Order: sequence, then structure tokens, then C-alpha cells
Amino acid sequence: MSTTVRALADQVIEARQNAWGKSDHATAIVQTEQLGLEDMKVVRRVVTEAGYEGEELEEMVKQVSALVVGTVEGLEDNMPTASAG
Repeated sequence: MSTTVRALADQVIEARQNAWGKSDHATAIVQTEQLGLEDMKVVRRVVTEAGYEGEELEEMVKQVSALVVGTVEGLEDNMPTASAG
């Protein structure tokens, strides 16, 4: 398999950005440090479509999920916060 964890994570982020933009999923990901059910479905689909199966599939799902969480946390850290004043 030549598809990297980074490439798969980028596909998941691209696929989920619209959904995250319409709700607080990104905030929930940052708070729980894990992906939601719909996000995990997308991760599993993307990794499966890349040709992974069996133990490799499960390991890639873990790695891609962790990278997506880290990327979302990084993006949230760079977002300006709304001030109350």
C-alpha cells in the first residue's frame, strides 16, 4: 500500500469539513480528543477504499484517527477566539 497515513487523514478531513462547519464537531473532537461516530465511519471507509484489510486496516484506522484528531486540534488552536468585550 502506498497511501500514507497523512494522505488518508487529509481525505477524511476534506470529507468531513462541511459537516464540522455546520456544527461543533471540531470542538467536540478537541474536548474529547477522539472522533465521533460519523467521523469514524468516514475514517474506516477511506482506509478500506485505500485497500487496507484485516489487521492492517485496524492499525491504519487507529493511525489515521489519531492524525485527524491532532490536525483538528491544531486547526482549533489557530482559530481566533471571539471576545466577550
